[in-house]
Amino acid sequence: MSLLRLPRSTVRSQPSGRKAQSRSIVAATRETLALVLNENAPLLDSDRDIDDVILRLRDHLLELGHVALGRPRPELAAARKVADAAVPTQYLDIRKHLRILATAVVAVITELAAAGLACGHLVECPPATARDCEAAKIRVHRPEIGCSELCNGVLIFEDTGCLLPTGDVVEPQRPLPREVVMA
Repeated sequence: MSLLRLPRSTVRSQPSGRKAQSRSIVAATRETLALVLNENAPLLDSDRDIDDVILRLRDHLLELGHVALGRPRPELAAARKVADAAVPTQYLDIRKHLRILATAVVAVITELAAAGLACGHLVECPPATARDCEAAKIRVHRPEIGCSELCNGVLIFEDTGCLLPTGDVVEPQRPLPREVVMA
């Protein structure tokens, strides 16, 4: 099995800025993490494959660090420490190091998702710039004020209107009541 044919992670440049970029980074990172943490993933048997996955995880960690730029994150510091550690030479030690690194990267993604900087859901939520932005999962529900904050930063109101992170307003999409004509 050669992992070199897997596409490198790419960052989409979208007008909404860093939040939309973090989504594609998280999706690419999850694909690489599946190679290490998924029970059904094929066994990495060659040194080249293992080195490639370690380099990919280090690259993803750097990209995730850019998402968290300006905010100290203890998980990020711990993951960088694991990534900077020397890779062992024995096969079982390498596998152990790889799983520890992957687990540290999962902790970083979880922390960024909790801070609202990345989507932490398995099925990625649509970005705030998408037409179906209201399909994102609810992060915070506030029934007392009649609104909810979605994973992508959109504020959705009970009257079906919403406020985008850019400040744009989406008018309510509910049907208007019929006018009764008195004759």
